[in-house]
Parts: sequence; structure tokens; C-alpha cells
Amino acid sequence: MAGEADRGNERLQMLAGAMILSAGINRFDEPKRVNAALPAGIKTVVLLSGRLQISVGGGREREVCGPAVLLIRSSAEAERDQVFAANVPIRYLIVQMNDSVLGAGMTDALDRSFEAIDSKGASGAQLASCPAGRELQALVSQITNCPIRGPERELYLCGKAMQLVALAISSCTAEASSGDNRLATRDVERIRKARDLLATSMREPPSLDALAQQVGLNVRKLSAGFRQVYGASVFGFLQEYRLEQAYKLISTGEMSVSEAAFHVGYGAAHFATIFRKRFGVSPSSLR
Repeated sequence: MAGEADRGNERLQMLAGAMILSAGINRFDEPKRVNAALPAGIKTVVLLSGRLQISVGGGREREVCGPAVLLIRSSAEAERDQVFAANVPIRYLIVQMNDSVLGAGMTDALDRSFEAIDSKGASGAQLASCPAGRELQALVSQITNCPIRGPERELYLCGKAMQLVALAISSCTAEASSGDNRLATRDVERIRKARDLLATSMREPPSLDALAQQVGLNVRKLSAGFRQVYGASVFGFLQEYRLEQAYKLISTGEMSVSEAAFHVGYGAAHFATIFRKRFGVSPSSLR
């Protein structure tokens, strides 16, 4: 994830290059499509904030909304395709591990876990996503705020990175096994319609019951479908979308902080708190 407006980005090669850890914030001034080769191994992306569209190995495209985790498994080099929106900050942490880190036995076990999450595409690449819970977000914080300096730092970060990958796989596996992992095409269309309804009514959004009724789904299927299609809960998606729109309005000078907060449906005091928590900066600092 390289950007045109990177802030505080860091990239570390560990275990003689077999593990790469990177973190930071990217923002693009205009919509950006990134095509790149996907190295063999396991790539774990924790998307703390922001939204992107991604596909791997020519598979179906997914829109993922933070906070979420993405798992990408490839036994041979494949292509990944990502699309980033303009003026939407992407806060991320990535752990890329080669199979040599794990050994043959552990690699086979993880492949079985991936098969339970997502079927393998023609290229051999697999993609899974689910919401990033508090434990995953806490691990990201422990990694990005590592308290250790000196040669012991790499040992600490390697341990935390492996812990994060294990928890990410476990979270996605649990998400996949909690219900039917395959949505019918018409249900995906209804989920996308619900997403559009939320976007157009973000200041005064419908209740979950009302939204489900409008798109012809029950609440349980709507909620589960949102997590599968967007990697976020209905409320999580709405909050992220509101904050993204506010960020654009403030950073481009189109609205003041208070105007942007009202426009997206927040009170000024509460807005400043959640904005700083999500983006790591106060809204006023963008002016």
C-alpha cells in the first residue's frame, strides 16, 4: 500500500526478509487503482479506517470497510487489484509472511483453515475478510507503539505479528462458520441496495429493522450479509462512511468542522472525539 500522501509509514523486514511488517496512513488526491504482483505466502491486512475495493487472482471484487481484517493466501504469485477512493485516509497494518516462516506442517494446517473460509480461485489465491474486533485492534496498537528498542525490538514485533495473523485467521474462520458463507446473487444486490440507502440518508439513517424491510431481507440476513460483503457491521459501515465524507469536506475546505459534523449526522463534540479516534488527528487540524 504505497500512497501519494503517506504519513508516518514504516516498513520493516524481519527474519531475514521472510516476514515484512508495514504500517501507516495513505491518502490519494484522486481515485487510484493499484495492480501489483502478490507474492506467495500469507498477507494479513488490518484496515483500521478507510474503504477499498480489492480482488486477487482474478476473483470477485470486494468492497471492504474498516475496521476490518483481510487475509490473502497465495501459493504462487498472483495479481491483486485494489481501488482507493479520493481523499479517504487509509490507516493500515500489514504482515506479509513467507511459507518458510511457518514450516510445512503449519502451512498445511493453515491451508485447511483457509479452505474453510474461502474456496480457492483459478490462480490459487484466496481472499477473506471480516470485521477487526477489539483484540485485533489492540494488537495493532501494541505493534505500532512498540515499547522496546534495540535488538530485542524485532523479537517483540515478530511475536506480536504472528499473534495477529493467528487471531485474524481465527476471526475469519469463526465468521465463516457462523452461518451460510454463500450469498445468493439477489441477496448481494439487496445488501448493496442497503448500502446505497445508508449512504444517501446518512444524516438520518433508517433503523436496522426499517432498512431490512426496505430491501426485502430479515435483520439477521442483512447483518450477516453486510459483514460478508463489506467486512463490517451495518453500523460500522455507516460510521466509517460518515467519517470519510466528513474528512473529505473538511480537508478540501468545502465545509467547516461544525458544518461537516452536522452534514454527516453528528453533534460537534461527539464528532471530534470519534474523528480523532478513527484518523489519529483532530478534525480542526485538517483546516
